[in-house]
Amino acid sequence: MNRTIISSLLATALFAGNALAAPITQSFDTFGTLSGATFSGSGIPNNAVAITNIGSSAGGTGVTLGLTAHQRYFNPELTNDGAGTFFANPGVDTHAPSPANPYATWNFAFYIGGADADSYNYKLFYDFDFGLNTEESEHGQISLSGSFQDSWNLGMDFLDSDIPGLMSSPNFGAFNPGSPGEYSFALVAYDTQGAEVDRSAIAVQVGQIPEPATLALLGLGLAGLIGVRRKAR
Repeated sequence: MNRTIISSLLATALFAGNALAAPITQSFDTFGTLSGATFSGSGIPNNAVAITNIGSSAGGTGVTLGLTAHQRYFNPELTNDGAGTFFANPGVDTHAPSPANPYATWNFAFYIGGADADSYNYKLFYDFDFGLNTEESEHGQISLSGSFQDSWNLGMDFLDSDIPGLMSSPNFGAFNPGSPGEYSFALVAYDTQGAEVDRSAIAVQVGQIPEPATLALLGLGLAGLIGVRRKAR
């Protein structure tokens, strides 16, 4: 985790009680190009972004939230349905620090901007569960404040951390970049009382998603493995 990310995150304060017991579904005002967004990288596409505007966007006032997904380095480009769902291939990226520290072949990227960005608090929700309809309360979450943009990979170690007063990791184990499934993300703005103002949300479908019956069998298998490990300790 680089110093820029650490300092940006530590400059924020976590406000509790915002995660919902409901799945994250795609949400945005427009889906398309977010002019001026670089997501703190070089060559990251900004032409397929789920964009939400809070307040007026004319004259630079208000706040703009943006979420997108894109390939990491020279992996296959992601496609999308124009309605907030992106399509990626499962697999482990070959660029450092992966594959020793496994990263997915795709990243998710987010953007907070606008003259009124300091007027709200924000949370970024992210998903390690390859199953469908993961509840928001099961997602990892990081508090953010002010204008901020970046591109992250679910394989990054810090996303699997718990930092009191700042972030919590997902409740569903560790991320597996080789697992087909669907991963959901939300960037949410809150007022100073902690009430949600608006959000941008997307999903990334990776490979062929297992049928619900298959997911249930996998869940039973994982439960069995956990039981075996506990007995072996």
